[in-house]
Amino acid sequence: MSATPRTTISISYPQGTKFDMDYYLTKHMPLARAKWAQYGLKGCKVVQYGGADGAPYSVQSLLDFDSAEGWTRAVASPEAQDVMADVANFADKRPSMWVGGTVKEESC
Repeated sequence: MSATPRTTISISYPQGTKFDMDYYLTKHMPLARAKWAQYGLKGCKVVQYGGADGAPYSVQSLLDFDSAEGWTRAVASPEAQDVMADVANFADKRPSMWVGGTVKEESC
């Protein structure tokens, strides 16, 4: 494991959100990559839960940053305004966000 663990940002949209997945995948995610790669954004994963009974969220994105400091710089950057303002183009509700350090990662 590296000396500095990667940081995972969980961005979760609640059930009932009107969500344009096509826009999200083809416009928003490329925008976030273009704006935040310079701050250590290394990858992302998008999960759609499809209205599973009792699931509190319908869509979740997991962003992988080199470090917590990189995420902090990204969201404080001038570029963050463009990324955050774009949310209204694909979702009618604000997401919940959590920041965590990766403890272990491996292929299963």
